[in-house]
Amino acid sequence: MPNLGDYIGHLVSEITIARMQADLEAIRIAELYVNHPLLRSMPVPRFRIPKVELDIPIVIKHMEEEPSEGLPKGAPTLVEMRRAFDNVLTKVLDEDKIRVTPEIKDRHKIELDRRVVALYQPREVAIDTNRVADELSKTASKTLAESGGPVAPSRQPELEKKLKEMARREFHKLRKAPPRLQVLVTSSEIREAGPSEFLTNLHMSITEEAFEWTIIESEGVKRERLVIE
Repeated sequence: MPNLGDYIGHLVSEITIARMQADLEAIRIAELYVNHPLLRSMPVPRFRIPKVELDIPIVIKHMEEEPSEGLPKGAPTLVEMRRAFDNVLTKVLDEDKIRVTPEIKDRHKIELDRRVVALYQPREVAIDTNRVADELSKTASKTLAESGGPVAPSRQPELEKKLKEMARREFHKLRKAPPRLQVLVTSSEIREAGPSEFLTNLHMSITEEAFEWTIIESEGVKRERLVIE
């Protein structure tokens, strides 16, 4: 029994593959045209799929429930991020061999807790994990560099950048999958589900866009990048 998002994703993927197959056939035809004495002066046919309309019957079978605690859509809470940041900070300090006195640890805790309170949002509002990572990293590095701390002021930007990068990665790991909607999609399953009143009909209009590879040169280095045509 697939999830609705996975099922729709497979449909869109199949349409994309159909477009790819059409392009491969166009290339094959182009090679035939160029090698034919009469066809080589004529335009090569190529078909696109600018718009696809789909009417999809499904039966909704099960809806996973959101957890009673935590934030909607699987976002981590400030408490979880605060705990994870402590681990990040400990790891960075160990890697850089920075020794912290108990007094600075206490000041750290007070400043970080104060910053977390300032970042609080109602449960219904999504929290920007990158912003939390940046704010906590800035607060931690500033505390370590102030008032004769173990980090020289000139090293604060470097330490802050390292904390930000690691905290962002760790916060991303805290995300949980959102609740999924499971559906019946095969003809036999829909037929066995009962009368048409139980069906949900989805109407999808898919419009084609395309990417193209381009080469971008920056600081003497050439990189390939996909851009919208």
